Amino acid sequence: MNKGNSRWLPVLCVIAICILTAAADAGLIHRYSFSEAGAVKDSVGNVDGKLVGPAATIADGKLVLKNDDITSSDDKISYVEFASPIIPKSGSVSIVVWFTAKDTGAYSRIFNFGDKESGSGKAFVYFVPRNADDLSRAAITATDAASKTSQDNDRLDDGKPHMVAFVIDGKAGKMHVFIDSKEPKPAEDLGDNTLDKVKPTDNFLGRSSFEGDAGLTGSIDELRVYDDALTLDDAAAAFKAGPDALPPTTQPIAK
Repeated sequence: MNKGNSRWLPVLCVIAICILTAAADAGLIHRYSFSEAGAVKDSVGNVDGKLVGPAATIADGKLVLKNDDITSSDDKISYVEFASPIIPKSGSVSIVVWFTAKDTGAYSRIFNFGDKESGSGKAFVYFVPRNADDLSRAAITATDAASKTSQDNDRLDDGKPHMVAFVIDGKAGKMHVFIDSKEPKPAEDLGDNTLDKVKPTDNFLGRSSFEGDAGLTGSIDELRVYDDALTLDDAAAAFKAGPDALPPTTQPIAK
């Protein structure tokens, strides 16, 4: 390269960095890294969370919750509450979370976005590390629990760190569950359980809308929300990069 062209190198490098950063942030609308003591800050969007309860803390870059023998109806339950929804109103969403959960009872929520408990009219999106059948479960419903679209996989309340990417692909009408960079089962058909039918008045980490469900005991390293559908390759790249760094690219799922 001659001297005339070399002067453009710094500019080109800056442009390249900006392009990579934009690719890494594609579709990312909320990010919670739990890096500030006593605060649940959204570093990408503008929806901060609030620590609730006597045993909800932030330590060593993690949200830590202790709810042994405490259900979601207990006044002493510890959790995070968001003042407004952090999932899109319609279309697609990818919820990516790094967590470590202990065995504290069935249906303790990693995340719970949905209606307050009100009989057959309930609609929600949630992920639990263990259900009543000793399996993890991701679910979405437009009306009630009996009509949900869900997928059960190996239980994840084993005291070990895991990454789950729960993907609602509105265009393809599919629900994907990626666990630790793998897709254990084929995608589920959404049917009528589309994102636009979920009206999240409860927006929780560690607490369920169903009062009898256990509170979560464990920790969450990071939570990210995208307004598009991530692919398995995207999930694998996120898993490899870890909770403290964005992967180099994030592309919508192939149609």
